[in-house]
Amino acid sequence: MSLRKTVTYDERNDGWTSFHSWTPEWMTRIGTRFFTFSGGELYEHHIGSVARTTFYGVGYGVDITFVANESPGEVKIFKNLTLETASDNWSALLTTDLEIGTIDEGKFEEIESYYSTYIRQSGAGSIDGRLNFNELSVIGIANVVEKISATRYRFAYSISANANVGDYLYFNSGVTRLVGTISAFESDEDSGVTRDIVVVSAVPDGVTTFEGSVGNFMFVGKDISSESRGIRGYYCQIKLTNDSPSTYELYCANTEAVKSNL
Repeated sequence: MSLRKTVTYDERNDGWTSFHSWTPEWMTRIGTRFFTFSGGELYEHHIGSVARTTFYGVGYGVDITFVANESPGEVKIFKNLTLETASDNWSALLTTDLEIGTIDEGKFEEIESYYSTYIRQSGAGSIDGRLNFNELSVIGIANVVEKISATRYRFAYSISANANVGDYLYFNSGVTRLVGTISAFESDEDSGVTRDIVVVSAVPDGVTTFEGSVGNFMFVGKDISSESRGIRGYYCQIKLTNDSPSTYELYCANTEAVKSNL
């Protein structure tokens, strides 16, 4: 039964236009009214008192999948997604031949008569969902000269101003290890060097962390989703999902893509 599919044929377009999650036992039409059977019960469709995308008491939502492939011979960076719609309840999964991106529900911002937002990379292709050495969001610090405590480490020089609170601190001693989330920078009064101490706290999702040691080379990895420059690929498959039971329409979807120089 799980392999059953319901499809829609449009006589005006002379083609199959949609797949549906609901699978009736039988369907029929009386005049302009459409009826199906499920579990031996009779159901009438297109009833205003029933929430949209609800069939046989189950709410399914709606999704649409399409491909953006302008200039198919070039690797592109897909930067944003713009929808011509009256609803911001859409979410999106964007997949290229190289990377994966996501847009969470509620992230679209209304701009004039459109809803638009930037495409954020997912953790796919990274070491731990955070760190990706192929990105410019990795910043080297230096070797640890003093382990003040399990959460405080001192270096011989000032830490780069490009490292910020909220970034992730790592070290490598043959294997890359996560130390924690940077919570503060401090200065050692005795050495006279400013911003040479980094303080870390636990990672919000409770992932396992490790303590560094003197001599370990430490570096910073920024959140790849917030630092995202879009996703690269020859093409982009876009799956839009909307689980709202309210009435909404989607007239057009567009993504801005530029040639990649990476």
